[in-house]
Amino acid sequence: MDTARPTTAHPATTHPTAEPPTAVRRPGAPKDLDPVAAARSLVPLLTDQVPRTEERRRLTDTSLTALRRAGLLRLGTPRRFDGHGAGVLTAVDVCEELARGCSAASWFVGIAYGGALFASQLDHPERATLWQDDPDAVVCGTANPSGTARPSAAGWTLNGRWPWISGIHHAPWTLLGFTRDGSDGEPERGMALVPTHALTVEDVWHIAGMRGTGSDTAHAEEVDVPASRTLSLTALAEGAYRRRHPGEPPVTFHLSINPPLVATGVGIAAATLEKVLGAAARGRRTPSPLHHLIAESPAHQLNVAHAAVLIDTARLHLRRAAGEMDAHARAGHRPELADRARLRMDAAHAMRCARQAVSLLLDTAGAGSLADGSDLQRAWRDIETASRHAALGVQSAQEIYGRTLLGAPLPPSPLI
Repeated sequence: MDTARPTTAHPATTHPTAEPPTAVRRPGAPKDLDPVAAARSLVPLLTDQVPRTEERRRLTDTSLTALRRAGLLRLGTPRRFDGHGAGVLTAVDVCEELARGCSAASWFVGIAYGGALFASQLDHPERATLWQDDPDAVVCGTANPSGTARPSAAGWTLNGRWPWISGIHHAPWTLLGFTRDGSDGEPERGMALVPTHALTVEDVWHIAGMRGTGSDTAHAEEVDVPASRTLSLTALAEGAYRRRHPGEPPVTFHLSINPPLVATGVGIAAATLEKVLGAAARGRRTPSPLHHLIAESPAHQLNVAHAAVLIDTARLHLRRAAGEMDAHARAGHRPELADRARLRMDAAHAMRCARQAVSLLLDTAGAGSLADGSDLQRAWRDIETASRHAALGVQSAQEIYGRTLLGAPLPPSPLI
C-alpha cells in the first residue's frame, strides 16, 4: 500500500464518535407530525402545481416549501438532528401518497430519503455539517461510478460526469459514485459527498416522463473531497459503518434506498385507477356497439378488475419488502443473500405491476387519454419513465433471484 495515500479509517476498527444523546428541539420542528397524513394533505396543492412543475422541469418553489413545512424532506435525517429517522415502510407510504398529486414531488422525497440514509453513515462531525442547522437539507446523488478519485493533500480529488441526478437543483449536497485504487490495487467503488455549488450542472433533462424531477447532469473538475466525506460501497453493503452511531437502526444497503422510488410508481397507478373509475361513474360512454356505458361492458369490468389487482399486488409486495427491511434494521443484521435477492425482486416486480396496471387502464380510458394536457397521458409518460430506472429493472432482479434460487454463482458486488 502507498502509505502516502489518504485513507478513511475502516469503521470496524474505530470507536464510535462522541455524539449528543439527544437532539435539541428547534422551535416549530415538524418531527412529531405523522408524515403519511402530512403527505396526504399536500395532494391538492401538489396537483395544482403539476403544470408549472412540468414546464420548469423541476419542482416549483410552492411545492418545495410545502414539502419542507410538512417535514417530508427530513424523513431520512437522523433523529438527533430533528429528523424523522423514518423506516423504509413509512417512506414507501409517504411517497405513494405524494405520487397521487405529483410524481416528481414523490420521486424527490424518495431521493432525499435515500440520500439521507447514505449520508447518515458518515462520522458525526460531517453529519453535523449537513443537518445541525438545517434538518431539511437534501442530499441527492448517484452511486453510478462515473467519476474517479485520486489521492491529494486534502483527501481525494474528484473528476467526472454524472448523468440524471434527480433533485440536484434543490439539494445543497450531492453524493457521487466514483472508483479509486483499493488497498489491494484493485478498483474500489465509493461515494463522495460534495457541496452542489462545487459542481457544474448541465441542463440535459428533456425527457418524456418525470419531467419535474430536474434530473440534470453534474460535472466535477478537480474537486477536492476530504477523506471523511467518502464512503466505501463495499463497507456500506457489509454494514461496517454501523458502529459509528450506536442506537440508530442500521440501514440495509442498497436495498433500503429503492422502495420509496417504487412507491412513486404505485401511487401513479393508484391515482390512474381512481381517475378511470371516476369517469366511468360519471357515465362515460363506450364506442362498442354492444354496450352504451363503460361501466356496463364486461370487457372493461374485467380490465379495471385486473388493473386493481395488479396495484394491490404491487403494494403488497412493496410493503412486505419494506417491512422486512425495517425488521432487519431493528435486529441489526444484514439479510442473507437469498433474502436480498427476493427483496430486490419484490421491488422490481411491484414496479412492473404498476406499469402494467396503467397500461390496462389506458385501454379502458381510450385514445383520448393520450391527449396533450391529459392527466392520464402524464401518468403514462411518468410510469413508463420511472419504471425504467436502472436500479428498478426487472430483468436484472429476475436473473439475480433465479441464480440464487438455483444455487448458481453470482459475481462479487456491493450491489447484490
